Amino acid sequence: MASLTFVDVHLHALTLSHPSFLAFIETVRSRRLESLLSYAATPNYLISSLFLKTGERVRNMLAVMENDVGSIFGLMEDDLAGRYSTDESEEAMIVDGKLHIGKLGFDRLLLVPLIMDFSVGGPQPAGIYYNRQAAKPVELQTRDLLEGIRAYRLERPDGFLEIRPFLGIDTRRHDPDSLRALLTENFATFSRSREASSDAFRAMADYTEPGRPDSVFAGVKVYPPLGFDPWPDNSDGASEREKLELLWSFCEERRIPVTTHCDDQGFRVVPLEQSLAFTSPARWASVLERFPRLHLNFAHFGIQYLRAIGRSQSTEWTDRIVGLMEEYPNVYADFSFNGTEPEYYRWLAGYVERIGPPRSALILDRLMFGSDFMVNLSRIRSYADYYRVFADAPFGEEELRRFCHDNPERFLFDPDGAPAAG
Repeated sequence: MASLTFVDVHLHALTLSHPSFLAFIETVRSRRLESLLSYAATPNYLISSLFLKTGERVRNMLAVMENDVGSIFGLMEDDLAGRYSTDESEEAMIVDGKLHIGKLGFDRLLLVPLIMDFSVGGPQPAGIYYNRQAAKPVELQTRDLLEGIRAYRLERPDGFLEIRPFLGIDTRRHDPDSLRALLTENFATFSRSREASSDAFRAMADYTEPGRPDSVFAGVKVYPPLGFDPWPDNSDGASEREKLELLWSFCEERRIPVTTHCDDQGFRVVPLEQSLAFTSPARWASVLERFPRLHLNFAHFGIQYLRAIGRSQSTEWTDRIVGLMEEYPNVYADFSFNGTEPEYYRWLAGYVERIGPPRSALILDRLMFGSDFMVNLSRIRSYADYYRVFADAPFGEEELRRFCHDNPERFLFDPDGAPAAG
């Protein structure tokens, strides 16, 4: 029987030094009414999780984030192998060298940690003595992640994980020349070959700065709630648009996958209205019209928590993503974070049924498993629990396999291993 790889296409390997927590807190403080209304509509999420069970969820998340990145990867593998569970009724997910999802068995777990650039945006702190934001250069987070991959490779040469990160990019940090240099430096040898991906991961055992193995990054991550606009207007003299056109053309030509945050919450440091405008899939319509072959993943499948009192939850963003899937062959979505509760999968199964063919078949071919670990710990106890909820989802084995293997493999790689253009 052919070897199968389970793919978690969306997670984070953050330590306490990486996010700009002060910028997040200052955003909440400076826009208190807006923040109150926003988080009141999102039970058990981020801010509210501080107060549940004496902050148990946040303390649990901190217990992960206080590790170095290499130890976080080891923790995730150990959790799936049952080494943290104290309940004998909870079966380990990795047994006898296979990850078990119902009757499906997987020989390897491919993790795709997404780097987030926290170095731009956010209000300056006010009313405190040390009233300057700490620098959060994305280069340090990138170095920590790559060193963590190396540490995992050295400590567990026969480990169950393969790790392929996405590079976090915010074009506001660059002029066109420096952006072009960044892309060339990190993607000059990019390949959509599955074999090349595994080779790049194995080579990380010998990683040292400033040299990096070929194809060390598997894609690009952008994050609109930090103020990133995927398609700015020309009011600034076209300089921002020029940089975005450079980024998207580079990724389209070389078939480099891009993941963008797409729900109405998250780690936000800009006004809610601006965040919603930049995050909405409608903002990406012009990008895809201009670059129709772009490999683009809408994280969280456009779920919208915010709703008026007495109104049902909107599916506008999700519907718009499905429409983009119909129009563009390389548009995907993941349900990272959403799968923290069984209710989401029941809703998803109902949505797929209601939307009807041929769109239902399209969703089953483009939707991907993502965990959003460690952010998901604000709503679920553990990485292993997230997998257990997925294993019990009301979908057949073939559909579960599509979500966690077929679809993400197609998003990340080319079946024939063709080299990238450019």
